[in-house]
Amino acid sequence: MFRKILFPIDLSDLSRKGLAWMARNVADPSSEMVLVHVLEPIVGMDTGPMVHKAERSIGVIEAELTSIGIRNKSFVVVGDPYEILPEIAHSEGCSLCALFADREDVVVPSLRLMAMPHLVFKASGGVMPPPDPFRRITVAADLSPTRTDVVFRELKKLLAGRVVPMTILHSLFMEDTLTSTEMFQAAAAALEEVRASVEKWNPGTGAEVLGGHPEVEILRRVEKIKPGMLVVGLSVHGHFWELIVGSTGEAIIERSPCPVLVIPS
Repeated sequence: MFRKILFPIDLSDLSRKGLAWMARNVADPSSEMVLVHVLEPIVGMDTGPMVHKAERSIGVIEAELTSIGIRNKSFVVVGDPYEILPEIAHSEGCSLCALFADREDVVVPSLRLMAMPHLVFKASGGVMPPPDPFRRITVAADLSPTRTDVVFRELKKLLAGRVVPMTILHSLFMEDTLTSTEMFQAAAAALEEVRASVEKWNPGTGAEVLGGHPEVEILRRVEKIKPGMLVVGLSVHGHFWELIVGSTGEAIIERSPCPVLVIPS
């Protein structure tokens, strides 16, 4: 599914729980977990002892992963995490970055650095999501032809023939009541085309057009559907190879109650 998974680990209880969840629910025998622990330099302080301590802790975690059949490697590096993580992601050829954070943390700045798929989960009280994020999937679609095609092409590859309950959501904010009916009908027709295309490789796929601000209505519907994962597509800044995260995408990623799979498009 994912050949190499980048996992930034700060050795906190939350990051250890997140790593264990990834090993059980996302990694498979063909995957390799790439653990990266970054120590930021402190003026006047010798970071050598800190590096050795972190390496010992990471070594224990590596042994635990190996014992359950998960291949792994690790890096303990001193420097700026916003520079080091993208460098390692590219040099190692990682195909996914997993980010686990506290509910109050802001994760979007980290996503912007690397135009690669991210699996993001913000935990409340350290509680991990239920097992098997692929058991039911919700996709937030903006109906941009290029982005929509990329998102579903990547999702099809990830599922690798597995058929799952899937719901495609599109939310439309309509200010002008005179044209709202026409806009809604046009969106419904476009969404049905997408659904019919996905139906060919994932039978039973459903689709819904919602009325209102996407960052509100999509998350409200996700709360009711309770999917294992919410999928969103974000644009890439070609020159800098960074993700462009608008206000809607940021709100969905930061507030989602379930893991979010972010696919660059």
